[in-house]
Amino acid sequence: MKKNYLSLLLSAYLFTNIASANEKTTTNVYDAQRIADIFTTLNADPKDPKKKVNHAVGFCGNGSFLPSSEITSVLDIPFLKQKEINAQVRYSLGGALSSDKTKPRGMAIKIAGADETWTMVMLNTEINFAKNPEEFGQFFEMNIPIDGKQDREKISKLMKEVDSYRNFIEYNSKRGITGSVSNMEFYSIHTFMFKDKKSGDMIPARWKFVPVDGLKYLSKEELEKKSDHFLEDDFSNYVKKAPVAYKMYLVYANKNDVINDTTALWSGEHKEEYVGTLNVTKHSGNVCNSDVYFPSDLPKGVGAPTDPLFDIRNQAYGITFGNRQ
Repeated sequence: MKKNYLSLLLSAYLFTNIASANEKTTTNVYDAQRIADIFTTLNADPKDPKKKVNHAVGFCGNGSFLPSSEITSVLDIPFLKQKEINAQVRYSLGGALSSDKTKPRGMAIKIAGADETWTMVMLNTEINFAKNPEEFGQFFEMNIPIDGKQDREKISKLMKEVDSYRNFIEYNSKRGITGSVSNMEFYSIHTFMFKDKKSGDMIPARWKFVPVDGLKYLSKEELEKKSDHFLEDDFSNYVKKAPVAYKMYLVYANKNDVINDTTALWSGEHKEEYVGTLNVTKHSGNVCNSDVYFPSDLPKGVGAPTDPLFDIRNQAYGITFGNRQ
C-alpha cells in the first residue's frame, strides 16, 4: 500500500516543534521556531490567516516527469525506474514579493510515484543569500518595521558587512528578469547525496532544471510594458499549445567544492548527468497554494544535505504550515 509520506513528515515536524513553540527563544539563537515567528511577523496577512508567509504569491501546474532510460544504470535510485511519474508544480515569487517584475522566483515539485515521492524545492539562483540559520534569520528580522519604520541604516550596514549578503547581491546583479517560466532555470541550492550504482558510495551533487526553450531575459523596454502579474497568464496560454519543459541534470561536486554551504558558488567545469525531463502540461490555478513542500521528502538512494540550513528549513516549514491550519 502506498505510504502517505507527506502526512508522516508533517506529523513528525509538528510533534517535534510542539514543545519549542511554547518556549521563549533566546535573543541570540535562530532556531526553527524563531525563524517561523519572523516570517509570520513580517509577512502574515491578518485578513487571510491561511496564506503562506513565504513565497506567498504563486500558481500551480500539473504534468509528469520522464526519467532517463539510462539513469538507473548509473545511480541506484529505484524511484527512477518508472517510465512516467505524475508531478505537481508550484511556481512562486520569493518571500512576500507580489510583483512579477522582481528577480527572486521559486519552483516546487511533488513527484508522486507508485511507492515513494520526491519533493524538490528550488530557486532560480545557483546560490542562497545565507549560509546558516543566524544569517538567514537576521536577513528577514532586520526588515521588520519598528514603530512602523524599517531601520534602513542597520539594513544597509549589514548588507555590506555580511559576506553572504554582499556576494549574493553581486551575483544577482548580473542576472536579468525572465518573462516566462518556460525561460527560467531552477536550482537545488543544497548539495544532496546520490547512491552510485557500481560502488554503492553516496556522491555529492546539486541539481538544476534547464528550460528546453532556453534561458531568456526581458529587455528594459519589454519589462516596462509588462503588468505586475504577467507570469501566470503567459503560463496558462503557453501550456494550451505545448508543455513547459525542463531537463534535469545532476552537477557533481569537484574535489575542492564546498558542499555544506548554500552560498558557495561552484566554478569551472563539472561532470553532469541527465536525470530526466519534466513536462508541465496543465495550468491548475491556485489549488496548490496552501500546500507545504518538504525538501526532506526523498526517495531511496538520495541522501539529505549536510549544510546547517537544510533541517531548520524543513522544521520551519512544518511550523508555519501548522500555524495556517
